[in-house]
Amino acid sequence: MKIVFAFILLLFGLFISNFVIEKPLIDNYKVIKVDGKILYEKSGKNMTTGDLFASNEKLSFLTQESRAAVISPIKGRFVLTPNSIAGEASNLLPAMSNVATRSGAINSSFDLKNNFQGDYLILEEQKVAVNIASFPLNEKTFFYLQYELKGETIAKKLKNQNGNIILNTQDIYTIDGIKMPIPLKIKMSLYYKVEKDNKTTKISDFVLIAPDNENLKSEIKVLLENLNTKETDVITEEVASFLYEFYGKPQTENVKYWLQNHF
Repeated sequence: MKIVFAFILLLFGLFISNFVIEKPLIDNYKVIKVDGKILYEKSGKNMTTGDLFASNEKLSFLTQESRAAVISPIKGRFVLTPNSIAGEASNLLPAMSNVATRSGAINSSFDLKNNFQGDYLILEEQKVAVNIASFPLNEKTFFYLQYELKGETIAKKLKNQNGNIILNTQDIYTIDGIKMPIPLKIKMSLYYKVEKDNKTTKISDFVLIAPDNENLKSEIKVLLENLNTKETDVITEEVASFLYEFYGKPQTENVKYWLQNHF
């Protein structure tokens, strides 16, 4: 009788287990970067780079533009945004991937204009190869940038080396020997000057993006620590995609050079 009763309990347990609804798995996310302001509702603290939080954490977005780059070692990188659905505070959107960036020499004004447009990101120093048959470079024939800073118009000659024009943020924002604070973004105009013909050609307008290097290193450190890969090309793509989504258009070689220098 006891054996029969035990067998009935076993069957009953198996029957009930088929109707048990499994609880959704709670994943943890690490914060790479925050734009705007996001609060943890329970503690009232600001979300910041390096935070670890659970996917069921209740969050408060102080503006509809607030967002965060977050990463899970299991699921990958996401963008955390406010949710438009009533009762849902946040939304995890798949992050951008496989960003195409320019490589190779620039042969024409059209190529230059396409290269220098929109939000143009520079990580400390960027080299841009140009065709010196189309754009001779020397002391009297060169590219320069023009921008407004503190009410003054600044013209900054760009250095060149072996057919490359060099954009170095420290040089660009050093005026009369004084290093100025580097702004995150500022509107620039690119010109090409040929002194012997006394001719100056405007190439394009763009917005130069120059992130704070220490903040950026903290953000990329979080990203790299949570990537499940050691493949250099994959790492470069992930970093470039994050930069494109949260800063501006990166150049692959600039990203590689910066990563080698700091990581």
